Order: sequence, then structure tokens, then C-alpha cells
Amino acid sequence: MSVVYKNVEDIKARVKTDWSHGNHKFKPGAFVEVSNHVIPRGWVTAAGDLHEGTSYVSQRKQRRVGRVGEVVAVSCTPSGKVRGRAEGGFCERMYTRYYVQFRDNVILGYDSHHLNNARNYRG
Repeated sequence: MSVVYKNVEDIKARVKTDWSHGNHKFKPGAFVEVSNHVIPRGWVTAAGDLHEGTSYVSQRKQRRVGRVGEVVAVSCTPSGKVRGRAEGGFCERMYTRYYVQFRDNVILGYDSHHLNNARNYRG
């Protein structure tokens, strides 16, 4: 069984818990929903062949599709920036990973494009 994070201090990645720059997709404490984009989906090629989908997202994270949690941390560079440039001008980081804590206190890290703002759909 893999390690289960229940506290931000347990996260092995370099993260920060306080950020406020306006370009962030989510702020600390935001409620987010796990998107169905984490699930493998098939597709049809130009030749009309069906290909089965694969996913680099763990099944543990896939099982949280549609679940809402609270953003508690964001991954960052050694300098503490969420995005940055390394020497020579290359990007230090490609994607932003947000760490989401669910109702059962489990914390999982998702790439930003796998999360949506949680909304009240009851209107």
C-alpha cells in the first residue's frame, strides 16, 4: 500500500501553503472537483481504428473523479515560485500541481488541468 498523506507536512514534494498571485488557477482554501480527464478514454484514429485509452494518473486518484476537496498546497520551485525559469531560460516546471484534501482527510496531488472549480449545482 502506498503512503497516505493526511497532513501537508507529510507531502514529500516541495510545496507551499500560502500564495496569492492573481495568475494562479486556485487559491489556498478553494474548493475543487476532480475532472473526468484523469480517466483513460478511447479514441478513433484518422484511419477509423479504435484505440483504448491509457492514463498516467493513478487509479487511486481516478477513483476521486467528481469528488470535491479543498486546495491545501501547491508545488513550487526551490526558489519558492510556483513557476520559474532555470539558468539558460528554460522552464523549471511544466505543470502546476495542487494538493487537495478530501473529506476523509486524504491529500492527493493533481495537475491543474485535472481540477475544476467546485460549484453549487443545486442553484
